[in-house]
Amino acid sequence: AMASLGLRTGISCQGRSSWHPSSSQPTHPRYAGECSTSYARSAPGRRPGRGSSRSSIRCRAAGPWTKDDLEKLNQEVEQEKEAQLGEAWKEKFRGNVKSLESYTEDQTMAWCDVMTEMAKLPRTEWEANGAYEIANRMPMAMANELIGMGTWRLKGDVDPAIEYLVGRLEGCWREICVDDITLYPPSQWKGKYDICDSMDPRNELDGWSYADVPHPEKGQEGYPRLILENRLYASRVFRKLHLEVGWRQDGLQVLHAVLYPRYAYDMPILAMDLVVAGGVVTLAIIDACPVRKNKYLPPHYVQTMRELQDTFLTDAANARTIPDWGDKIFSPACVCIRPTSAADVAGFLKYAVALHRAHMMLSTLLEPIKPTDVRNRARLAEIQEQHKSFVDNQLANKKTSRVLEVAFGPEWTQDYMTRIMFDYAPGSEPPVVVDELTPLYEYFDVHPELGGQEEEVLELLDEVALSRAEEFLDALAAGTNVRQDKVEWALQTLYERDPDFRANVELLLPGVATASGRKNGVGAYLAGH
Repeated sequence: AMASLGLRTGISCQGRSSWHPSSSQPTHPRYAGECSTSYARSAPGRRPGRGSSRSSIRCRAAGPWTKDDLEKLNQEVEQEKEAQLGEAWKEKFRGNVKSLESYTEDQTMAWCDVMTEMAKLPRTEWEANGAYEIANRMPMAMANELIGMGTWRLKGDVDPAIEYLVGRLEGCWREICVDDITLYPPSQWKGKYDICDSMDPRNELDGWSYADVPHPEKGQEGYPRLILENRLYASRVFRKLHLEVGWRQDGLQVLHAVLYPRYAYDMPILAMDLVVAGGVVTLAIIDACPVRKNKYLPPHYVQTMRELQDTFLTDAANARTIPDWGDKIFSPACVCIRPTSAADVAGFLKYAVALHRAHMMLSTLLEPIKPTDVRNRARLAEIQEQHKSFVDNQLANKKTSRVLEVAFGPEWTQDYMTRIMFDYAPGSEPPVVVDELTPLYEYFDVHPELGGQEEEVLELLDEVALSRAEEFLDALAAGTNVRQDKVEWALQTLYERDPDFRANVELLLPGVATASGRKNGVGAYLAGH
């Protein structure tokens, strides 16, 4: 019963326990002491759930375990795990919520201080003390700040508040997901949705209409022109990191960002929007939308949100009005403001950057829920249900669709909103790209039958190598300049993997058999002939 509820605990009872063959539950003749759980803390920075927790349970009552007893114990286990996760999370920023916003300035000052000290040394000692290496390896946050919107085509056309948020959000993704971030599958958005222009809705100019087609005058067909630019990424934890910037000719500008966790992660969906009209921020909203029933967020997450709000937000955050469609998915800690001053805007921007960075830090500590038992499968189903609720309720916001329909038409709008902005497809997540073999091992754990297909795998490797070798030699035969090492590799590959090629070579060049023992091998021998 405990296994079916997902309890991974050791039982330590004061007294003896016995198991009756005719019973499905253990019976305990004598118990003494309170029933509680205790855990060995995981090391700071280590992901909870990787064998870092040990627990013991002491039982206070005599008699068999009941379902309610097991449920209560399981809740204690989950609460303790959440507490551990919260502690590890706060250790990431050392409990200093201000540093979640000032991290770029902090890293820049620290780097400058080191460079100042290095500059005091004689030039002859710079290399020995690593001055050149330090100078060439500026902090990533500092580099991202210098890049800003980088190669965004709308850079310079949008409000500074939007430029600031784009630079911080995208830079943070590159910094914290440095080992596993990748582009969202390009076939699903590149060339069609990376740049969307109402003056070229079918993208006949391959995304260059924003530069080649002049803006229509007021009163002319096509006014007001709307341009949308998108960036989409994926990582180990996030199935989609979506950042959209919208610019309309009449002064409307929008930043829209949603961080969708993969469906196997118990992590809120972080969503934010910033609306600018006529050079004034008119609406700013951000929330960590729960993926658990009853809008449940872990206590450590709610506490961090409240601390960040107390630190950065002005009183304007207290006067919020959540639309009906959003009331079903936003958490009680949602921030939705209509700024009336520069201080309101600055406070919101700082809060958004800090909450986003904390959210990204939390993602590094999480592991996917595996459907190993009934309780985990129920949790996964609950998470998927809440993801669908988030998407359905966002699509119920007709203000967004009306703006897009005027510019691009109903069919395009439906496709864009359900594919790019608010998609729900548990069976088609993008692959995880990481620089380690753990996912491969886990895949073979789930599909052990594939472990017996060594011959098929070797055949595929041979096919790939032979195809590549033939490409090199075909290019050489066509007169293309091919590097010597590639020619040698191609000949060596054909000799080792193609029996017909090998037989013909040995017939024409009997000395090739002795070349395999030479320094440069068969490939160099054949290339020389």
